[in-house]
Amino acid sequence: MSDEIIPGTGDWHFGVAGIVYKPFIELLQKELGLTEGENLFIAYYDWRKPIRHSAQHYLYESIQRAKEISKQKKVHIVCHSMGGLVSRTYAQSSYYSNDIDQMIIMCTPNAGSPPNFSYWTGGSLPINSGEKINLVRLYMEAYLWLLPKVHHSNELTAIHHYFKGLHDIVPSQSFGNYLLCKQSEYTPIPYDSMKTKNHFLDHLNSKTKKLQKRKITVTLIAGIGKETIEYFEVVPSSSKQEWVDGKVINAIKTDAGDGNAALKSVFAIDGDKHVVKGTHNEVLFKSLPIISQKLEISDTRANESYLLDEDYCLLLLKGKGKINITENEENCKTDPDNTGYYQLTVNDLTSLFLSEKLLQSHSVNYAPTRKETVSYMIIRGNERVEKTVKMSDHTPFIIL
Repeated sequence: MSDEIIPGTGDWHFGVAGIVYKPFIELLQKELGLTEGENLFIAYYDWRKPIRHSAQHYLYESIQRAKEISKQKKVHIVCHSMGGLVSRTYAQSSYYSNDIDQMIIMCTPNAGSPPNFSYWTGGSLPINSGEKINLVRLYMEAYLWLLPKVHHSNELTAIHHYFKGLHDIVPSQSFGNYLLCKQSEYTPIPYDSMKTKNHFLDHLNSKTKKLQKRKITVTLIAGIGKETIEYFEVVPSSSKQEWVDGKVINAIKTDAGDGNAALKSVFAIDGDKHVVKGTHNEVLFKSLPIISQKLEISDTRANESYLLDEDYCLLLLKGKGKINITENEENCKTDPDNTGYYQLTVNDLTSLFLSEKLLQSHSVNYAPTRKETVSYMIIRGNERVEKTVKMSDHTPFIIL
């Protein structure tokens, strides 16, 4: 996150993704003895842009800065999810500067990911698709909810204009046919006949031999054991803009994935392959022994305590006022000394992750500072609620 992505958010930082990446960076420093700014560098990038742009204008510059500060000729890249595609793009590019020793690629959809087809062609992943809410989906839902409100356009137009990077992670030809047209019977829709093709990944995956020729060691780490979308059931759509290859009505899932990236997509390229049981984000922490081995740093134990994905609620709000999180009245009566209270002033757009444990004993209400229309969205478990409230006064109202 930064001013480049949403004005007013400041210099580069993890934003809401900090709930995952900050603890991971701390773990790399604590367990592996690395020091940020000396031999550990964070390559922030604008994930809205096409991946080719991110590789050339963000990752390349981060690598040059890391080499200059560390006085080293080559770097090791530890990458997660979309970051793996950014790294591969640079490593396989014409401007590659022979400065990568190895890439450790975790949970990267090297052949693309079906949920991104749904977001790109329809603006959402239908709640009845059976997809379980997880942090990655929360991030996506949050940004796509904010996008048309920030740019004052319809949802799909805003996505296609301001989030071009999303198109780079829809399934590619190497993923295989993933749409099943539901008519009298299920008929696979051939990738070659689809309007939504991923030319970027098709090209990138046709040039993977460059990694071996450039003597870049590749380690692939995939997560398994979590329901992950592998196929979509679709029905024909009459819209010329939405669902151009069919409207998603259901998902067919596999346990051979991390909840977001299917095993076959992560392993779509050659490399030293490892499988870890865990979600898309848990894999980061459970892969620490593999990372330490590859970096030739003393062995460490995997962090098994990071279980976050299914325990949080996401609140998104557009309005000006104060969010108050207070103890429920009954809880205060049983424990008078426990009068926890939290208040957050919001100026326009805000997002909050709230633990389900907190919500068992607290309530969340919103007090606007002026008469206005307030919009908010809640994603909790498998439920998604969107509401717009026209305020006639400054009276607080309960959200959760």
